[in-house]
Amino acid sequence: MKKHLIQAGRILFKYRAFIAVPFFILLFIFSKPAPIKVIPYFIIFIGLFIRIWAAGYIGQKARATGFTTGCRIMNAPYKYLKHPLYIGNFFLVLGIVILFNPATWFAVLLMILFLLIYTVIIISELHYLKDLPKIKAQFKLTNCKGEISTIVIVIIILIIYHILTYTIK
Repeated sequence: MKKHLIQAGRILFKYRAFIAVPFFILLFIFSKPAPIKVIPYFIIFIGLFIRIWAAGYIGQKARATGFTTGCRIMNAPYKYLKHPLYIGNFFLVLGIVILFNPATWFAVLLMILFLLIYTVIIISELHYLKDLPKIKAQFKLTNCKGEISTIVIVIIILIIYHILTYTIK
């Protein structure tokens, strides 16, 4: 059973960027956007901050389609959070779901699916990382360049939100 879970986690990890697409399409379809709310933007900002902070230490390895790192980072965000990039993703998704204001059952369903998918990925990743050497990495601004795509995607989602909000009125 654990072997199948680890294998499933590797597959989900490989396609994690594409898995979100159908969920966001459904979110757009079932949304009831309301005028700008401050709390979702704050939650989204926290998610972006955590992702940029973590990416500054891990760099492009986080963008791979497979587990490729040769070590475990043990300082900075990785000292406090085992998977800061995934926690950043959680805040991004939560903020966007709140912003789009779908029916409560749908919002809860999306968050449960997110947690299930990332739990399987984390189990697989922990299995991969368990025997790797531990290191203390240095923050490098150049490591954050991969987060430009995350920021662009968030901006596109926010533009879609604003288009929906102001065309529905």
